[in-house]
Amino acid sequence: MTTQVAAATNPTHYGNPSTGCESDEQAVKVQGLSGDFCSPKCDSTGSCPSDVPKGDTATPECALRTTTGDKYCALICQSDSDCGTGSCQKIMGVGLCTYDATATE
Repeated sequence: MTTQVAAATNPTHYGNPSTGCESDEQAVKVQGLSGDFCSPKCDSTGSCPSDVPKGDTATPECALRTTTGDKYCALICQSDSDCGTGSCQKIMGVGLCTYDATATE
């Protein structure tokens, strides 16, 4: 028997910010890309949480750095099919899974 809990957040990391990010994530928008995604911080060894949204086959990597030097994880993809309900957008030769930006932008 499986029980579903009605929560205001995604059940995994790297989800769509429009449905809420996990407590250890930030909603991230990468300059030059449309759309956004939930992103956890990389740990001290540069590792990222491996729980990805259902249907995603993209690889979590410590791929983002803020202007203040903080490092965040993203799902690295080759094509849209890697990103489940998101899309694979490329910037500087690297594909990132993103979700369509919310209408409030």
